[in-house]
Amino acid sequence: MTLLDPFANDPGRAVVLVDFDGTLAPIVADPPAATPLPEAAETLGRLADRFGRVAVVSGRPVEFLRQHLPVPGLTLFGQYGVERFEGSEVVTAPDAARWTDAVCRAADEAERRLPGGLVERKGAVAVALHWRQRPELEAKVTAIGRGLATGYGLWLEPGRQVLELRPPLAVDKGTAVEELVHGASAAMFVGDDRGDLAAFDTLTRLADEGRLAHAVRVAVRSAETPAELLERADLIVDGPRSALYLLDELAAIGAEPT
Repeated sequence: MTLLDPFANDPGRAVVLVDFDGTLAPIVADPPAATPLPEAAETLGRLADRFGRVAVVSGRPVEFLRQHLPVPGLTLFGQYGVERFEGSEVVTAPDAARWTDAVCRAADEAERRLPGGLVERKGAVAVALHWRQRPELEAKVTAIGRGLATGYGLWLEPGRQVLELRPPLAVDKGTAVEELVHGASAAMFVGDDRGDLAAFDTLTRLADEGRLAHAVRVAVRSAETPAELLERADLIVDGPRSALYLLDELAAIGAEPT
C-alpha cells in the first residue's frame, strides 16, 4: 500500500489540506505579489470534485486567497483559521474583532519605525513585518516586532524572514486542521513553514488517538524549510512544483474506480 491508497479507498471521507506560500506559490521578494503556480487552481478543482473536503489553510487573508484561487468547492482558512470561507460567505472568529484596534495601532507604529515596504497589513486582524528585501535589518525588525507584540498584547508568529503579529486567540493551523478533518478516515497536510508544525502535530495526535485512520504529513523542502518540519514529515517534496505534481497524482488516484 502506498501513502496515497487510502484516499482512493474512501474518497468521500478523505481530506486534503494545503498551505499557500512556498507550497502552491513560490516565495517571492515582495510578499503581496505572490501568485500560485498557473496549474494550481485546476488541480485543486479536480481534488475538490473527488474528495470529501479540500482546503487551503494559510496565514494569508481569505480575500487574498479567494482572489488567487477562485475554485468552486474549495474551503479557505485564512489568517491561520481566524477567517474562513466555505460556500458563500467569509466568517471571522468572533473574538478577533476586539483586537482589531490593537493590530491597527501596532501596524501604525511599525510603519513609523521601519522603512517602507517592510510592513504588510493583513486585513484588520494581523500585521506582518518582513525583512526579505532588507536582510541586514533582521535584528531591528525582530526587536521591534517583539516589542510591539508585548506592548499591544499580540501573539508573535515567526515565518520565512517575517514576523507576524496577530490576536492572542487559541487558533492556529492545528485547530484549523482538527476542525477540517472531523469525521475523516484519511487526511493529508502539505506545508513548508514553521506555522505548519501545528498542522503536522494535530494530524499525529488524531492518528495516535485513533480518531484518524490515515494521516500523511508532506513537507515542501527549500533552503528555508525548518528542520523540525522535515523531521516530522512522512513525505518530502522539493518546492511548489513537486508539491503540485504530488497533488496531481493524488487527484488521478482519486479518479480511479475502486
